[in-house]
Formats: sequence, C-alpha cells, structure tokens
Amino acid sequence: MGILLSQEPFSFQKTLLIALIGALIGQTLILLVSWIKQKIDLSRKKQMIVNDLNNQNKTLDLLSEKHLELQELFKQREAYQFTSSVFHTLQLDIYQSVPKNELHLIFNKKLADLVDVYKSIEFIQSNGPFWIYKDYLEKSELHLEEKKNEPGHNFYCDTHLGFIEIAMKNIENNMSTIKDVKSKIKILTE
Repeated sequence: MGILLSQEPFSFQKTLLIALIGALIGQTLILLVSWIKQKIDLSRKKQMIVNDLNNQNKTLDLLSEKHLELQELFKQREAYQFTSSVFHTLQLDIYQSVPKNELHLIFNKKLADLVDVYKSIEFIQSNGPFWIYKDYLEKSELHLEEKKNEPGHNFYCDTHLGFIEIAMKNIENNMSTIKDVKSKIKILTE
C-alpha cells in the first residue's frame, strides 16, 4: 500500500503538452517527407521532359532534312521521287502525361516556351513533309483529272506551278517553325 501512496498524481497538463509536441513533430515529418517526395517526383518529370525535348530535337533535324529534300525535288520538278519515313515522327505523349499544374511548378517562367514548343510540334506533326507532299499530289491529280480531255495541256501549267509554289511556301513556313522550336528547346534544356 505504501508504494501506491508515494507516486505523484497524474499530470494532465504535462501529458497534453507531450502529446502536442509529438503531434507537431509527427506532422512536421509527414510534411517534410511529402515535400521531399514531391521535389523528387518533379525532378524526375523534368528530366523526362528534357530527354523528350532532346529526342524531339533530333527528330526535328531529320524532318528538316526531309523538308529540304522535298523542296529540292520541287525545284527540280521531280517531286514524284519523294519518300517519307514513318519512323521519324514527333510525339506528344510525354508532354501530355504530365499534369499542367506540375509543368508550371517545374518550368515556371519557361512554361510559355514549353507550351509553344509542343504546340509547334503538334502543328509540324500534322503539316510535315509527308502532308505537304500528299496535299500537292491530291491537288495536282484533281487538276489533271479536270484537264484530261484538253489536248495539249501542259503538265506544268500555271495552276500546277501554283500548287508547287504553295508547297514551297509551306516548306519554308515549317522550316522557320522548326528553327524557332529548336532555339526554344535549347533554352529549355540548358
């Protein structure tokens, strides 16, 4: 009986203070771990996008070569020799897989350039050399069909030369866009 009487009374305030300090330490650790995980995740996603931009840059080089090849074939009136590779295509998958709010956290002030790069890539993807050539072929075939009953119709008539001129302007526009995109990629990957 003597042992029970000699113990101190239970201090509710001391216990409450210890619990509060423990909860604060626990929450601080949870927030710190969460912050570190987010930083690691954003760093990983940034590296993924930078790698993608470097790959896009290489593909843009190949597309530039194809544009120049097509342009030269148009100049020589030998566009029928043009071939295009399906293996060198631009992709938007990685860019689209990262939520926009995370892109903002990763790239801050460079976000506008990043969005412009991928919008331009999307444009080039849908208006590249293959599509320029396809559009040219469709227009020239339609024109030839319309003129098939006209004897002495010159293949390279003004209309056909107009189709070539349009294709050449589209190539020049794409080359200008590619040059702009490549300069922005350089800034984003530094």
